[in-house]
Amino acid sequence: MKTLIKSIMVGLVVVVVAGCASDVVYVPQLPMAAQKKLLAYEKLPPNKVFVIAIDPGGHYAYGFDSGKATLKEAAKIATLKCDKQRDTYGVASKTYIYAINDKVVYRDMIKASVERDKQEAQQKKAAKDAEQAAKAEQAAM
Repeated sequence: MKTLIKSIMVGLVVVVVAGCASDVVYVPQLPMAAQKKLLAYEKLPPNKVFVIAIDPGGHYAYGFDSGKATLKEAAKIATLKCDKQRDTYGVASKTYIYAINDKVVYRDMIKASVERDKQEAQQKKAAKDAEQAAKAEQAAM
């Protein structure tokens, strides 16, 4: 429990310090009510995953599962639980893994997602630019 709470606090400090950087990634703060859910999660057996979706307005949905044969299976069930809450409460944000077993990975998951989105946008732009160049070349002939 102390490790999980310490990880949350360190994560918050990192977010504040990272906010001073030029390439800032917004990491929503875990609502107090969701932090309380982590207390139940911490007591679960291994192969556990906690996922959460947090809107900018603070609305959230979560899911967790444990004791499965693999972490992948636990993550799938936790995500299904979170998605059901997202639908029920109208939470529009993406679901991110918050913790795997007792390790908080939330910030890393968000950063990885933002990087993937940037790469996809760059690939789409490059494809569009190549298409326009091909059209311009064809028109010049």
